[in-house]
Amino acid sequence: MTMPTTSSSHTRRPRRNPVLVTATPDMAAVVDTLTQAFGPDPILNWAFPPTVAHRERLMAAFFRITTELLLEHGGQVGVAPEYAAVAVWSPPGEPALGEREQARYFRRLAEACGECGERAVALMRALDDQHPPGLPAHYHVMFAAARPEPAAVGRAVLLIRALLKLEDLRGFGLYAEASSQQNRDLWLEMGLRRVGNEIVLPAGGPSLYPVWREPDPPAV
Repeated sequence: MTMPTTSSSHTRRPRRNPVLVTATPDMAAVVDTLTQAFGPDPILNWAFPPTVAHRERLMAAFFRITTELLLEHGGQVGVAPEYAAVAVWSPPGEPALGEREQARYFRRLAEACGECGERAVALMRALDDQHPPGLPAHYHVMFAAARPEPAAVGRAVLLIRALLKLEDLRGFGLYAEASSQQNRDLWLEMGLRRVGNEIVLPAGGPSLYPVWREPDPPAV
């Protein structure tokens, strides 16, 4: 779940796309965009119910801790202008967490997310435990979202299309979990397909919808 061919200090722009790809983003801006974008999302509504006090602060902690973990393991962030849309992904095989590091990550989530900590951990466990088996080596898009502004939605689509064209992806698949049927359909419109079973969250929670793009042939 991280990017193997790029060093952590490398930043570049995909050709002909006003999108920045970096391992050193403005973390505050990334977290702010994700927190705004996922405010009404059914998965985050389950993990962070709207009635919870200081909900935005708890959600921000979830996005910050998870994004930091991915970046520490070779992940990268794609950014539309002014951070109107962001995507966070990992390259094949990452983050490869040992038991101790995984336990530390879950402990940080539980502590930082307060009364929502148990469900935040349950969400991330479900993504790991119900990951479709047998997929070829692939990049994993953990988060992809735009601020709740009309102009930002188009930038999110541009951002994902730019990601799909990155040379680093050649020879590798692309995997993501859509957080709603509407989001799943957007991925399908961009050439991905459904894969595996729906990821069902515990305690009567909603489902996520795994999507997949087959590896492109490596460049000759």
